[in-house]
Amino acid sequence: MASLVNLESISYAFPGSGGKKALEKVDLTIQEGEYVLLCGGSGSGKTTLAYIVAGLIPHLLSGDLEGKAKVAGVDLSSRGPSELLPHVGLVIQNVDAQLFNPSVADEMSFGLQGLGMDEEEIQSRILAMAHSLGIGHLMERSPQELSGGEKKLVALASIASMPCRLLIVDEPLAHLDEESAKRVRGVLKELNSKGKTLLVMEHRVQGLIEDVNRCVLLDGGCKVYDGPAAGAREELVKRGLIPVYGERTRRGRRHEKTVLEGRGLWHKRDGLLLIKGVDVKVRRGETLAILGPNGAGKTTLIRHFNGLLRPTEGEVYVLGERVGRRDPCELSGKVGLVFQNPNDQFFRLKVEEEILASPEAKKKCTQSRLREICETMGISDLLGRSPFKLSEGEKRKVAIASILAMEPEILVLDEPTSGQDGRARMALARTLDELAQRGQTTVVVTHDRGFAKAVADRILEMRAGKVVSEVVL
Repeated sequence: MASLVNLESISYAFPGSGGKKALEKVDLTIQEGEYVLLCGGSGSGKTTLAYIVAGLIPHLLSGDLEGKAKVAGVDLSSRGPSELLPHVGLVIQNVDAQLFNPSVADEMSFGLQGLGMDEEEIQSRILAMAHSLGIGHLMERSPQELSGGEKKLVALASIASMPCRLLIVDEPLAHLDEESAKRVRGVLKELNSKGKTLLVMEHRVQGLIEDVNRCVLLDGGCKVYDGPAAGAREELVKRGLIPVYGERTRRGRRHEKTVLEGRGLWHKRDGLLLIKGVDVKVRRGETLAILGPNGAGKTTLIRHFNGLLRPTEGEVYVLGERVGRRDPCELSGKVGLVFQNPNDQFFRLKVEEEILASPEAKKKCTQSRLREICETMGISDLLGRSPFKLSEGEKRKVAIASILAMEPEILVLDEPTSGQDGRARMALARTLDELAQRGQTTVVVTHDRGFAKAVADRILEMRAGKVVSEVVL
């Protein structure tokens, strides 16, 4: 087999990092037709390595790059991403930055049109990929109106339709429900079986590790394992990258007082009914998990809790008071919401400033409390960094920390484990358990069923805008 990717002694430091290496002396060769899973904790260098292979570093992202890098025989030191278009397709972690066309169909057609492909071939390719990923019903929708999981599927579909030799996918299973994740795994396996070379970065490794030929593990920017996937599982468990959750300390406790309630909630947007007659109650000190497939209405529902969205019909009550038309800023001290995409939440230039940005945090969060939150979230060494230049997993930790600093009476987390490695997921589960022991009320939207079972007192399942089941744990 011919080598498609050749990296020799690659080291890289981001601008403004003071010379701290994101990658250090990494060697990597990928043969034509291989399916490689790239693993590692948040901030271990996975995305950085992917950007080098795709030619984004050093041509679009500056910094100090050392070593030799070739892809499909192209020397990446002298040729940028445009030279790699026939060879490399990249699906980035933050797909919002990748989607810009007015409809899903246009998004999927865009790259193929840029290659000069005829319209009949374009339609054949995008319809086949849409069918494989189960997004045919979204073709006329705007990507910006979709759920996080649906956006991820669209971004993957648009790049996987391209006739490139190497497909690089960063976190393909993030934000995806179990059925969609299974479908994506099947599509990636099929693409590989047809000869496409795959380099995939992922934290949800339990299933993917069964599909790949090889696993490469990074830690602190260094390669610490490179070998058969079967031999990697033990190493991943040992390093905490496959989470093992402990028992909750307070399950079975009764919760009496209702502090958050939605009565007969309906929500209609652009002619589509996204929420259909939902009744939900959350009691003081309870941890409620909301699960369901992509597009089920989970994020739409929780954005009613702090007034970001208004119900078309029905009412929301917080601490016994009707929300009505109250300003979300007024409710932020009572209901703290961590967005699904942390980039939507940031507006300060340094992590410490971001955590302490809100009036509630300025008032409530002492320096000792700030240190405690940062140690809990594992971000103590990031306080002087820009939140916009962190890995997606690190960004999510900062977003959660900024809401914890406000000490809201009700904490609402939208996909808190997305982009988080196993260690971070276990740490977050312990944090939520400790908060619950102090009486914190928490609502968690997640596709991670194992995490939900580890932290929740009760699980609601949503489907097609409705609550279809409830389980008390």
